[in-house]
Amino acid sequence: HTPQKFGARIIIHGSHIGEAKEFAETLIEKEGLSYINGYDDPPIVAGAGTMGIEMIDDVPEVDAVVVPVGGAGLIAGVSCAIKALKPECLVIGVEPEFCAS
Repeated sequence: HTPQKFGARIIIHGSHIGEAKEFAETLIEKEGLSYINGYDDPPIVAGAGTMGIEMIDDVPEVDAVVVPVGGAGLIAGVSCAIKALKPECLVIGVEPEFCAS
C-alpha cells in the first residue's frame, strides 16, 4: 500500500532536508498541522527500537549489528533496544562517504 491510500499527502520540496523542513514549518502555520520529527520524536525512536528487539530475538548470539545513520532516529532506537537486551553487542553506525545527512 502507498501512504496516499491511507490519506497521506506527499510533498517533495527543496534541494535538501533543511529546505524541506522550512517548507513543512510553513504548512504547520498555514494548515494547523503537527510536525513529527523522524529523528528525535520518542514514538519514532521507540518504533525503530522494535527492529533491535527483533534482531536479538532472531539471532540471540549476535556479536555486532551495523545500522545506517542519517538523522539518528533509527540508530537511537535500535541501539537502545540492543544495549538493553544484550549490552555486550557492538552497534556500529555507518553512512555513505558522500551523503550529506
